[in-house]
Amino acid sequence: MDASRLRPTEVSVRQFVNDSGSITRGLREGKRYILTINGEPLAEVKPIKRRRFVPTTEAQAVFATAPAIDWSEVRADLDTVIDDELRDPFEGTGL
Repeated sequence: MDASRLRPTEVSVRQFVNDSGSITRGLREGKRYILTINGEPLAEVKPIKRRRFVPTTEAQAVFATAPAIDWSEVRADLDTVIDDELRDPFEGTGL
């Protein structure tokens, strides 16, 4: 791994405010920053790590607790709401 990603970059609060676009791009690339005031560390700014992969066992555990679907009930609900009649969408428009 790149050593610059391991060590946060020090940035003054003034520089952070004036160049927030560059800092934001750096955060999107995984860079970390230490905000300083008069050279004294104030805060650590780091990107939020988002998971892109869910392990199979975790996904299966979530779906295992999902309620069972009664497909005949779903079909009945759809038949109640959806009209299967075919109509000319241009009827009555003069087109």
